[in-house]
Amino acid sequence: MEEEGNKMLHDQEAPINFDIGIALSKKKNEEAKHPHDAIERLMEEFRKRGLLLKMVHGSLADMTFIEVTAPIEVLGRTAEELQLKKKTYIGMDIQFDWERRDAFVRQPNGTLFSWSERYQCLIHLSYGVVNELNVHVILTIVEESRDIEWKSEEPLIERLQIEGIVKEVFPLHDENQRNELLQKWAYNWMDLTSQPIDAIYSYFGAKVATYFSFLGMYTKWILFPSVLGIFFHSVNFGSWRVVVLSIFFMIVILWSVLFLQFWRRKNAKLLLRWNTSHSGNVEPGSRSYASEQHALSQLTPGGVIIGPNNMPPNEQRTTLQRHEWHENFKSLRNNVIVIAGILCLQLPFELAYAHFNHIIHSQIWKYALTVLYVLTIQYYMKFGGNIAERLVKTQHHNSKEARADCLVYKVFGLYFMQYYIGLFYHAFFRRDIKLLRTFLIQRLIVSQVLSNVVENLGPYVKYHYTKYFAIKRERKGHFPQHTSRIEKEYMKPSYTASVGEGMEDGLFDDFLELALQFGMVTMFACAFPLVFVFAAVNNLMEIRTDSLKLLALLRRPIPRAASSIGAWLNIFEFLGVIAICSNCALLVCLHHEDGKWEKGPGLVTIVLIEHALLLMKFGFSCLVPEEPAWVRATRMRRAQDRDMCSAQLLQNIFELDKKKDC
Repeated sequence: MEEEGNKMLHDQEAPINFDIGIALSKKKNEEAKHPHDAIERLMEEFRKRGLLLKMVHGSLADMTFIEVTAPIEVLGRTAEELQLKKKTYIGMDIQFDWERRDAFVRQPNGTLFSWSERYQCLIHLSYGVVNELNVHVILTIVEESRDIEWKSEEPLIERLQIEGIVKEVFPLHDENQRNELLQKWAYNWMDLTSQPIDAIYSYFGAKVATYFSFLGMYTKWILFPSVLGIFFHSVNFGSWRVVVLSIFFMIVILWSVLFLQFWRRKNAKLLLRWNTSHSGNVEPGSRSYASEQHALSQLTPGGVIIGPNNMPPNEQRTTLQRHEWHENFKSLRNNVIVIAGILCLQLPFELAYAHFNHIIHSQIWKYALTVLYVLTIQYYMKFGGNIAERLVKTQHHNSKEARADCLVYKVFGLYFMQYYIGLFYHAFFRRDIKLLRTFLIQRLIVSQVLSNVVENLGPYVKYHYTKYFAIKRERKGHFPQHTSRIEKEYMKPSYTASVGEGMEDGLFDDFLELALQFGMVTMFACAFPLVFVFAAVNNLMEIRTDSLKLLALLRRPIPRAASSIGAWLNIFEFLGVIAICSNCALLVCLHHEDGKWEKGPGLVTIVLIEHALLLMKFGFSCLVPEEPAWVRATRMRRAQDRDMCSAQLLQNIFELDKKKDC
């Protein structure tokens, strides 16, 4: 398919689908010629590398855009230069070889390279234009009539970014694929939880596709407790109400355990289908990678550290152990700082808000208190996210995924306290079940359903706000009839997280919304079984609104590799354990409404139910394998094929050496 696309690239009449865009801060004056024009030099170097370019002048702003793509052969040669590892049809991950490209597994859509691999190659080509001379080169910014100094071994595009000439390099949407996904996915409300996951993977990459696969499965699974919730809520069981709610609560716990286990099985199938590896490698360019390379450079082939005293193996082992424990203590220190901040600052603030909101009877003062709370907590969450990000940067992580997971754990602790402390206050301190149900409905309707509207309305308003002021500033109110595709894409907001610049993309907010909802429906199932219905309706909307947001309202996200949902799976497991404890306590509160519950038997009942459910959770986790048998068999067969190929390769090398000796 890509080879056919390559032929189209050389056909002058066929349209070219450009992959990335480069935004320049000034409009390029094509009439002004200069032998040392920096922009012309950049485009000339791009063409030498085989890139296909198109220059577009902005109609709304005084800017110029460069659209960039590459033929399939250029991408293949670049992948070979990057030593990109791809899976072959015999199951081995080996370095890509353009001449033997037919041996490598194709993507689900039939292409040789995934979108993530294409983007990686194009970024390498774009930032690979360096000054190979030993002297600095003087280039001219014609539009500003000034010279810049291009240093030796410096990427030209980075120098132009420092000088403010190149404003941004960003991925572009593919109009044909996007329109197809809009029709089959975003606008297709009749399919409910069904989604074209393989097409999503091909267009957005593994990380976004994994999120939507998880969201679709979670929404499908939540329909069952929703039906049970309607039944248990609508039927009057009289004196048996607590017993019936206990049964419902046990079913919910079993449901949550099985859901997470079957998600692991589905994730394993996705990894096999997308030819994705389980392991997360060390990220080149990270501090941990640099530290590892430095440590390796200090080792001789015998394994002895090269230093002033040429340390022997025993001292080397001691040094490495000391370094390991030093990192562990830094991690412990950072966790203590975050927990102390939550307990000493956020917990009293949340309790004070819940208490005053309960005792104040004037609606005007309640609204004023809520406005003050929202403004204050938003500032605190951003402040806490920045502190957590700084703490994470002090630690060394073996991979980018490990660093992101560490930040997710810390920031989620802030949101956990902010989201649930009011519910815990009304449930267990005030023991006001009716008020708790009111708060649950408010959270699900206001915080969840309306947040979908805000998520989509925000980027739409921001895009038109940027467009309006660009026109007003540059055209004095004259609206042009045509705006180029790349200019529209540039004006759209990026897919970013609301808290912490260390978050790679906006998936943190989307996963956070699901995790908070999962905790709410499981931890308070006894108090309000109908809560699952609100969650199901919200998730059915979430699938379509999130897809519409990514396809139409935001820029195309930078493709990210992912083998799972990462830290979020552990967070869901943690919420499941908390749900057992909270529902056991809620059963006591519900029984106390109907009649007196003696303290002794009540506590014994709580302990027995809690231990039984924890044991059941552990048992069902072991009962359902995390990987389907056919997936495990396929992996084992591929491993055997790798061993056979490795043995055959060694035999060929041995025979070749014997021939040389003869």
